[in-house]
Amino acid sequence: MNKFIIGLAVLGVLGIIVYSLSGTPNYHDITHKEFEKYKENLENMEDSPIKEKGTFDFFEPNEEWIVEADFVPSKANLDFSMDMTDSSKVSAKLAGEAIFEKDGQKFKVLIFEEETNYLLPFTDKTCGKESYGGGRYVNIPKEDLDGSKIIIDFNKARNFYCAYTESYICPIPPKENFLNIEVSVGEKNYIK
Repeated sequence: MNKFIIGLAVLGVLGIIVYSLSGTPNYHDITHKEFEKYKENLENMEDSPIKEKGTFDFFEPNEEWIVEADFVPSKANLDFSMDMTDSSKVSAKLAGEAIFEKDGQKFKVLIFEEETNYLLPFTDKTCGKESYGGGRYVNIPKEDLDGSKIIIDFNKARNFYCAYTESYICPIPPKENFLNIEVSVGEKNYIK
């Protein structure tokens, strides 16, 4: 009887080990699938910004670029005058500031209100080299704000549509959102 119980316990442990190693998707795999879905959706949109065939590429996902930042809300959703690529300006609702540390540096960026997400437009040291020169953005789900903390996943950094064609008018990330570091995750420069 004892051997039977021990045998069942061993089989149970082995089953758990096999299950945990049997293809449970990890962050890397999930992020790659999101990249592929994003590319497919972008290319197949009715009003797609992809006018000529080019090469999409993404940095390898890196969970170290999921940062928890302190969030300081703006007073009464102040309007912020954001420059656009056609030299116009648009009024954007400032949600607040996110403050975080990465690789020993402290950063403070402006976060803007959108309908279902927050918007973080930014530039970094990869812009104009590995990534689009005009900057990138991260859409932050509103549920990623919890009190005074906000989760920013830079792996989800995407190019503005003007990276694919100059016929689009895009926001220019504010100078406050220049990150003096290489953000080597998210979407790379689109090669036409």
